[in-house]
Amino acid sequence: MKLLKIHFVIILILLLNPSSLFSLTMSNNVIEHFKKTVQECCEDALEIRGEYKNNGYYVSLRDGIVKGYSFNNVKVKFENVNENIRKDLLNTGVSFFALQSKCKIKVAADISPFEFQQIINNEIGRSSTAKRIFNKAEFDFESNAVVVNGSLNMKRVPGNPFAMISNDEFSPFRVRISANMVGSKIYLSIIDGTINGEEMSPELKNVFLNWLNPLWDFSKLDFNCEINEYKITPSGLRIVGTVF
Repeated sequence: MKLLKIHFVIILILLLNPSSLFSLTMSNNVIEHFKKTVQECCEDALEIRGEYKNNGYYVSLRDGIVKGYSFNNVKVKFENVNENIRKDLLNTGVSFFALQSKCKIKVAADISPFEFQQIINNEIGRSSTAKRIFNKAEFDFESNAVVVNGSLNMKRVPGNPFAMISNDEFSPFRVRISANMVGSKIYLSIIDGTINGEEMSPELKNVFLNWLNPLWDFSKLDFNCEINEYKITPSGLRIVGTVF
């Protein structure tokens, strides 16, 4: 089975905008936000000094900043982009339409656990504590799975499945999760987990999975994006893919 056919901006959605991870539906607003993230990430990447070769513009993100973050081992190729096209894009404005019409983007990304965690911490910190579903989330990478230790306010889970909870406090949790592709959709699976020190029952797992899944549906997009290689290891996340 081909795993997670996406591209580097999907991972940046999941990394740079983890709130999108918990928007959980492929609404028009989510899709438009995704496109805006594509545009902004590409604009930042095109600003970085790179190299013209093999009919494209190559950039290493260790040499610059994308959405306020730097990555030690992420490389981007803007295919069919020469010096004139790059200058034109930057001078006239890097719109989503301009990107789609002028180039194909290829990315090879190795995201370290430290880089991933730093982004998650920053994104959680953008919301006030009173508005958070998750107050903390610490990630440990394993082979083909990720362990998350953190705390969440169960009363704020969308759909209000825990309306009977009387307090408004954060509950500690620990889950081991994996992801897979079914057709055009990405689904999360909970391998095992605990909340408030109690093992998650199959029924409780289903409550969370019904909220989280499908995490993403590529058939809702009106442009091509795919991952050709996807791997979770103790060293972090490996993704190779394209957009447009």
